[in-house]
Amino acid sequence: MNSPKISIIVPIYNVEKYLPCCMDSLLHQTLKDIEILLVDDGSPDHCPALCDEYAKQDQRVRVIHKKNGGLGYARNSGLEIASGEYVAFVDSDDYVALNTYQKLYDLANETKADVVYFYYQRFDEQGNTWMESGIRKEKQYHTEGEIRGLMLDMIANRPNAKFDRDIEVSSCCALYRNDLIKKHQIRFKSERELISEDLLFNMDYLLHSSNVMIIPDAFYHYRENVSSLSRMIRSDRIDKNYYLYQYLLEMLNRNNFDTEGFLRATRLFIANSRVSIRQYVQSSLSKREKMQWLKEVVKYPIWRDIASLYPYKQLPLKYALLFYLIYRRFYRLLYLYSSLKYKSKY
Repeated sequence: MNSPKISIIVPIYNVEKYLPCCMDSLLHQTLKDIEILLVDDGSPDHCPALCDEYAKQDQRVRVIHKKNGGLGYARNSGLEIASGEYVAFVDSDDYVALNTYQKLYDLANETKADVVYFYYQRFDEQGNTWMESGIRKEKQYHTEGEIRGLMLDMIANRPNAKFDRDIEVSSCCALYRNDLIKKHQIRFKSERELISEDLLFNMDYLLHSSNVMIIPDAFYHYRENVSSLSRMIRSDRIDKNYYLYQYLLEMLNRNNFDTEGFLRATRLFIANSRVSIRQYVQSSLSKREKMQWLKEVVKYPIWRDIASLYPYKQLPLKYALLFYLIYRRFYRLLYLYSSLKYKSKY
């Protein structure tokens, strides 16, 4: 039996309300030569039974039932059995345009790309849709220098850039060559240990790539779900950001990215921490809880280490001011400033 053109890996946990929409978009793809790998990550609802029913109805659907281990490890379980020429990922509360994989496969075949990245459109329960702002144009990266530059851009911008990042990173907005994944045993880290598991997967993948495409099409439709993992208010979020920062610095140093790697990784840490602080301060927790948490956060030695090495004054004013309040330990002013609401790209 010939291998399918694309393996689509769908991790599933507690999404019985949204799974039919996701599956409809996959089962009715214009590219029929696909396999759909449903990874039931110990879902406590009716998703396990729904997955088995889909497999009965369509021979292209295969199901893995496993003990709950998180998104990253669920995707890895799919990678272990994926037999397609290419691999794609879809989160089970999202959906894709019906012509997505035909267009991506044709383009990858035509250009011999190791990976094709594309964009996404957000939508919410009220039917509102919107695109992320930023640069969207077709571009191809061939040389090692170009691809390493793309890796840095995926991490973060330089200090004086207006936005923290111009290129959004999601493994769901990409088509990857399966033989490259298998050859180098590229796998996801657990988001329970290192946040931004998508970024880390892409860093590992791009280190072994020699032909990368980015196209402006927004094939992927991302559901704004207020109860999703990424929106949970967690008191250890800064610590998680720090673990990611340390991991990235080690990876970048190991691959000789030098000072530029430090600048990009540090801006990512500052941006992630800023977002975490704003989410915590603007949450429904009591003011006393928020102030106590901020008081502890500003004591972290990392802020003064960064202030002595990173040109934070080159950041856009609103970002530079917030970092200044953090590292000077002005937690009361930090609370007031973080209470303000404004639109940010990050």
